[in-house]
Formats: sequence, C-alpha cells, structure tokens
Amino acid sequence: MSVALESALEKDLREAKSALARHGVVILRTIEAELEPAMMTGVRSRLESSPRKLSQLSEDDLDELIEKARKAASSESKALKKLYTRLLTRIGTKQPREIVAELEGIGQLFIWERIAQSVKPVNEVLEEAGFEPIELAGAEVLSDAFKLELEERWPAAFQQLKTLTELALEHMKKLEASQRAAASEKPGRRRKR
Repeated sequence: MSVALESALEKDLREAKSALARHGVVILRTIEAELEPAMMTGVRSRLESSPRKLSQLSEDDLDELIEKARKAASSESKALKKLYTRLLTRIGTKQPREIVAELEGIGQLFIWERIAQSVKPVNEVLEEAGFEPIELAGAEVLSDAFKLELEERWPAAFQQLKTLTELALEHMKKLEASQRAAASEKPGRRRKR
C-alpha cells in the first residue's frame, strides 16, 4: 500500500476479507459437491416425466444421453467453481484500490440466478433429444444451509467488505493528498508552475 491505513481500519478490512472468504468457501464446496447431483436429479425427473419419449430411446441411446448430460453438468459445475475460486483469490490478495471497482461485478456473480444458469448446457443436451429443459428452482435445491449461506451470510459479509474497502480507499486518497500538499510546502522546494 502506498499509504498505510489506520490500524483499526486495516484490521477491520482484514477481518471482513476473512469472513467473506469463509462464506465463499462454503459456497464453493457446496457447488463442488451438490450442483452436479442436483442437475442430474433434474435430468432423471425430466426423463421420467416423458415416458413416451423415453420408451422410444434404445438403452444405448439413453445411456449416451445421460452421459452427455452428466458431462455437461460436471463441466459447468467445475467452471463455476473455478470462476468463484478466482474471484475469491482476487478479493483476498488485492489492495482496496485494485478491487473497489470490481466489487459490484463480483457481487452480481455470487447470486442464485447466476448459479442456476449453469443448467444451460444440460438443457441443450435434453432439448436436442426432444425433452423439456430442467430448472433449478432455488438455492434450497442444493441444501438449506447453502440457501442460508448464499442469500443471507454472503450478502452481509460482502456488503461489510464493500463498505470497508470504500472507506479505506477514501482514507488513502485523503492521506495521499495531504502528503502531496505537505511535500510541496517544504522549505527549499519550489512549486512547479
């Protein structure tokens, strides 16, 4: 940091990053463990709800369809995990000046609507085979604890970090301005015109 933050603000910012990371890891782990199985449960339900179409598929075609859907679900789950890991790393390692502009975008990615979009490739596989698309209704599809984490704990921790980051940036700018003013008024130095 070019200008040191006051120790209390620095400590609060560190604690806010830590809290956000804890909630982010819980979200990550749930996505890693529960998103693909939830999508595959939806696929099986969709197939079972269309017995006529299902009966028209040979056993090999059905196996191939399920395997394609599983690969699509697995791929999307892994991609989402990588994205969230990268975002959490950025938040944890960047200075306030570097992340303040990115926080709003990051906040928009840690919402259920973004996670639910991960079913698109699975739906493409289903629709290609003539089945209706699946939909993940809400965060509770993965687990009630995940819903609590995503909809209550993460937003509160994120807002705390955002507020403290903005305060830290404002404080840094004021300190830098006062240091520049003090440096330009030192005896023996001339101000450039």
